Amino acid sequence: MKNKKKHHPFFKENSPEKMALFDERKTGEKKKKQISLKANKKKREVAIPSIAEILPIQDMTEEGSFHLQGEMGYMDVMQLQSKDIYSPSTQETEYDIMKMAKFFQSYAPDIKIVSMNFPVNMKKQLDSINYKIAQNKAPLYERFLIRKREELQFLETYRTNREFYLFIYATSLKQLAEYRNNCRRYLGRVAPTMELTDEKKLDLLYKLYNQNSKLEKRG
Repeated sequence: MKNKKKHHPFFKENSPEKMALFDERKTGEKKKKQISLKANKKKREVAIPSIAEILPIQDMTEEGSFHLQGEMGYMDVMQLQSKDIYSPSTQETEYDIMKMAKFFQSYAPDIKIVSMNFPVNMKKQLDSINYKIAQNKAPLYERFLIRKREELQFLETYRTNREFYLFIYATSLKQLAEYRNNCRRYLGRVAPTMELTDEKKLDLLYKLYNQNSKLEKRG
């Protein structure tokens, strides 16, 4: 009876040994992975504490240009005066294209043209309207002036101007001044350059590196 029970298929046992519940090999591999992860965490580079070490600009010179970090040289910014591209004739448009192509061919150093939106500055207009309101003695005309002031305030709050800037680079201040004169001469009639105040240049850089911010006042 006992022999029959052993050979019965219901009581048949598998020959290979079953795997143990706690495998020491797996726990050893886990420990090695944890040690390697800790080592990698220790090797991570420390974040730079100051944004001044990341930006390429080191300082502003007395002439209003920028001294770049390390041996990268100098940089200056000029504003390009925009023009209407729809009203001119075909000959004028072709002339402008030819002059711009000649500028890019003849000007070998590095340049960068950047377009940015700046808030509309209505300070002069608002000062003029406020003066007229203070001097006005006609009630009907005062209503018109107040409405005009509200329109100017709306434009200053919600509208922006698209402005274009030319970034030029050089290894020295003397070379930078030469490049600046070349840009004025080559662009001439097509896109005349305008000098920027130091305050406007700083506002431009702030806006460039903080594009989601809004400038309340600028030079």
